Formats: sequence, structure tokens, C-alpha cells
Amino acid sequence: MSRIDAPLRVPFTLLFGSAALWLTLASVFSLLAKVQLLPSGLGACEWFAHGRLEAAARNAFVYGWAGNALFALNLWLLSQLGRFEIRNGWMAAIGGLFWNLALTWCTVSVIVHGPGAYALLDFPAGAGPVLAVSFALAGLWPVVAYAKRPTGHNFAAQWFVVGASVAFLLAFVLAQVTVVWAPASGVVQAVAHSWYVRSVELLWLGGSALGFGYYFVSKVLARPLHAYYLASVAFWTYFLFAGWTAPAALIGSPVPLWVQSAGVVGCVMMLVPVLLIGLNLLGALSKEGGWSRAWNSTSLRFISLGLTSILASIVLAAWSSDRAVNAALRFTSFSEGQGVLLLYAGVTMCVFGASYAALPRVSGGRWPSAAAIHTHFWASLLGAVGTVVSAFAQVGGRSPDWAFVAAGSSALLLLGHLAFASNAFATLIGGGESPQSHPAHD
Repeated sequence: MSRIDAPLRVPFTLLFGSAALWLTLASVFSLLAKVQLLPSGLGACEWFAHGRLEAAARNAFVYGWAGNALFALNLWLLSQLGRFEIRNGWMAAIGGLFWNLALTWCTVSVIVHGPGAYALLDFPAGAGPVLAVSFALAGLWPVVAYAKRPTGHNFAAQWFVVGASVAFLLAFVLAQVTVVWAPASGVVQAVAHSWYVRSVELLWLGGSALGFGYYFVSKVLARPLHAYYLASVAFWTYFLFAGWTAPAALIGSPVPLWVQSAGVVGCVMMLVPVLLIGLNLLGALSKEGGWSRAWNSTSLRFISLGLTSILASIVLAAWSSDRAVNAALRFTSFSEGQGVLLLYAGVTMCVFGASYAALPRVSGGRWPSAAAIHTHFWASLLGAVGTVVSAFAQVGGRSPDWAFVAAGSSALLLLGHLAFASNAFATLIGGGESPQSHPAHD
């Protein structure tokens, strides 16, 4: 364990261990929610209502799994790139502890009392300040690592992670003010909420995942990225246009037409950073057997799949923002499938890939089970494909058969997440030797 990794062990173990627990819990909630859509269901108990389970799964996934994992991995990545040695790791640990306590309170509230009117903001009013302060303690360390880096080097991965961390805190505080604490009047509240959701999905989660991509593609392939001089343009255009895509979710609603049109323009303009990021990352993977090398690296196998899914989801968002297309898809499950493509097949796959590299470095242990790694990959891949296909297939007409496919896919995801969580905990406590067949992550 290096002198940079050693001080990270306590906060990293707390944060990532919490993330693995929340991922498992989110998978259980999601599976139960899918089962409730089957003809037999789970009965009429209000605690197991589909809406409550779906909201609990969404919050546990975004804030519990992704939030805790990004706290840990973003700090690790920025410490590696800037050669930064954290000296007050207890602050990140305290922030993570209160983040998880507040999120537990929120999850119980959603199950017992039902979700609120706004997705990802359906918390008790008192939870918002606790989450904001907790994020400042646990989630802004990448900014500190970047500002105090002794090397002075600048990398695209740093830009995306720092931008993602700052963007979430600003978006969360502004959304709490305009939607929860002092709700804006009229349609402004709906616009503010849609802006917050897209900020979480594209800026915080998507931006962090792209930061992992910029780091690991170059690291594993051991060569510069293709057309790297365009990375700064990709970063600025991505963060400039991502927030403007929000009003596209309100097409057809009683929102001024110019606001909806701004969302359409934002979705189309997102094709610019998609093209540039594709040139940087997918271009590097497409040269000199890059895809083959990615498949033989556990980290890059997940990350290359995640990057492709993120870019594909943004292209689909631009296509579906066309008014004629949107009119046909507006009341279907298309947006659900697109969300799974972005947040699970995209962001979460990148987080998995980064995890397979970071956990052994910080813990000093090894991934003890190659079988669990393979089970995790294939169960997650097949579960994600099944979930996306079942959502898109229902666009043409809802069928009970696709509800069974969605439930089966959720069961596969739960299996994969149990394999990952058990392996991760074994690694964090210094699990056994890495199998010879398991490729190096670095």
C-alpha cells in the first residue's frame, strides 16, 4: 500500500462498504417493485406498494450506492492523479456517516409514509440540510485534492470529477430552496426539478463516470488518448449543455414553449461533447487492439461498456427530443429504458470498473474470487440488457410477458450485486490472493 493510499483506508472502507450495502438494498427494492407489477403481485400491504418500493429503490441507488461509491472513488482518483495525501480523513468519514444516517431516515420515510411529488427530492424537509452538510464534508475532497496537488499537473479526468462534485452541491442546494424549502410558484417549480434531475444524472453521476473513463482508458492501454487536445473542449461543452437538456423532459406540459425549445436545443448540442468524448475514448479503444485489451482487463471491460452506454443514452435523448418523436414516446416506458441505459449500463458499469482497480490498492488485499467477478459481470450485463429491452419493447404496447422479463432481469441484477458486494467486503478486509487468471487492473 502506497503512502497516498494508506491514509484513505478508513474513510474509503466506510464509504465503499456503505455503497455496497445500499446497492444490495436498492436491488431488493427494485426486484420487489417489479414483482408487484406481475399478475400475482405481493398483496395489498401499503408498505409494498409499487410506487413506494420504486421510490425507495431510486433513492437507495442514486444517493446510497452511487453517492457513497463516488465519494470514495473520486477521492481516490484525484489523490492518485495529484499525488495528494489526505490528512483529515476523519472529516470524510464523519460526512459519510451522517449522509448514510440521513438517507436511512429518508428511505424509511418513503416506505412508511409514501414518496413525495418530486423524484429524487422526496425526502422529509429536515433531511436536506443534513445531506448538504454531509456532502460538503465527504464529497468535496476531490476539489481539495485538486487544489492542493503538489504536482501541478492537469488531466481531463480531474476536470470531470471536480466539475461533477461542485455541480452536485450547487444543484442540490438550489433545488432544496426552489422545490422544498421555499417552493417557487407555477411552472418554475417543475422546471427547477427537471433541471436538478438532469444535473444529478448527467453532471454528477455522468461527469464522474466520464472522469473514470479518461483515467482508465489511457492507464490500462498505456498510451495517450486519441485527439487528447480536444478533451478540454469536450469538458466545457459537456458541462455547458448538460443542464440545458432538462426542459426537454417537459415537452407537452404547460411550460412556455421557449423553455421547452431550450431543452431541445440543449439535447441536440450535447451531440458535440458526445462526438469529442467518443473521439478521445472510443477512438483510443479502436486502435491497436484496444477493444481486445479492454476485454482482458476487468476494470476496462466494465468501463468501456459503461462509456458506450452513456454516449448512446445521450444520442437517444437528442433523438427523442424531436417533438414528433416525443409525442409518440411521451407516455411510454421509453424514458425508463433510457434512464437504465444511462445510470446503470453507463454510470454504474464505470463505477464497477473503477472499483476493481481501487479496492485492492486502498485495502492492501486482493479480489479473492474470480468466479464472483465473472458472475457479477455476466449477471449485471444480462440484467441490464433485459431491463432496457423490456422497457423499450413495451413502447409498442404493454404486455404481461415483458413484466416477467423485467422481474427476471431484476433478479439477475440482484445476483450480480450480491456477488460483487461479498467480493468487495472480502477485499476491503484484506481478502485472499488474486487468482492467476485475473488480469491486472493497472
